[in-house]
Amino acid sequence: MKTMLILTDFSENAFRATEYAAQLVDPLQISRIVLYHAYQSTIIGTDLPVANTANDQQIYLESMENLGLQQDRLSALTKNVRIDLMAEDVSLPVHISTLCKSEEIDIVVMGVSGRSGLEKLLLGSTTSMMIQESTVPVLIVPNSTLIGKPINSVVFTTDLKDHASIPAHQLYEFLDAFPGAALQVINVDKAAGESYTVETKESIATLHNIFDKYNATFDYINKDNTVEGILSYANSHHASIIIVVPKKLGVVASFFHNSISKKLAYDSNIPLLSLPAVKA
Repeated sequence: MKTMLILTDFSENAFRATEYAAQLVDPLQISRIVLYHAYQSTIIGTDLPVANTANDQQIYLESMENLGLQQDRLSALTKNVRIDLMAEDVSLPVHISTLCKSEEIDIVVMGVSGRSGLEKLLLGSTTSMMIQESTVPVLIVPNSTLIGKPINSVVFTTDLKDHASIPAHQLYEFLDAFPGAALQVINVDKAAGESYTVETKESIATLHNIFDKYNATFDYINKDNTVEGILSYANSHHASIIIVVPKKLGVVASFFHNSISKKLAYDSNIPLLSLPAVKA
């Protein structure tokens, strides 16, 4: 049984992420969904803080009632899927690994949304914390994501370093769920296309072996701004989803710690799947 965890703050933007998640239930063979609300956390589905003005029991009851309403909406979009409801008084980023382990979660889905200055300030640090703390894939759904559009193009990004950190099983499991999707593997670097070192050439050969059975297209793009290059490539190739494997000091740090990351979350309609790196 595969289990999907959907984080929600009951906003329409969070439900958009839920709608997107619902269309992945069959391809990913999900048989159980946990609708989850951390009612005192600063991360509740869409990176928004929540003010607590009532007592804990009242908040819990209201949270469960709202989860029930969202369950009704989700049930209309899925079939033969068990939907469980959970509301907890926790700080979600630090609790996410424990939650995923106890509930045997296979993938986490969360939305990002908002245009206010405070929301933009919070975006990046909170989302980054989620993907750093999670031990399972995290699917981040921008608020402008088109619902109902099939996944027919996947872009996987790489910095041509430490391919041993790629969680091959989780990556293959996702790619196998969408056998008709075109796969583009890209490296964006200001030195791309120049004379590669022997080490880099060996890394490229390893990369080709990793994706050998998927008939992938490999592109090495010369651009000063790596993240901007990824987004430009993904948009020009009409990517349905971008897959990354976060590293503390790698390209994903740029995704979530500069203005380009805000462009991805607020202006792009391309969901981002973050796979947890294999620890050495």
